[in-house]
Amino acid sequence: MKRDTSYGPTAQAAAEGQHAWYRKEAESSMAGLRATTHTTRQSERDAVWMELDYHWRGQPPPRKRVEVFVAGDAGRAYQLLVDTTATGDHPVRQRELFEAARAQLITDVEYSPPG
Repeated sequence: MKRDTSYGPTAQAAAEGQHAWYRKEAESSMAGLRATTHTTRQSERDAVWMELDYHWRGQPPPRKRVEVFVAGDAGRAYQLLVDTTATGDHPVRQRELFEAARAQLITDVEYSPPG
């Protein structure tokens, strides 16, 4: 998960900005990109769920990425993603990991390492 202010403070703005960057193949290296977005809720906040099908430029195995964008406090948006090869049982396992991560996702908590 990452937290930043790159594309704006709302889930929609963060998803749109990230998607626009992904579409810049020269920068993202994501070729053949197809994306679908859905509005959803995460931690009682508006969120955007994005599913991407693509392959890394110059590499043939297809990939599958699922992401959720959630607006947080202080103008930050959070992005949680799981990326995998889109073959075999990888997409099924990916969905399980993504759902488990979403169930545990807590935003706007500062981490202080022990010590």
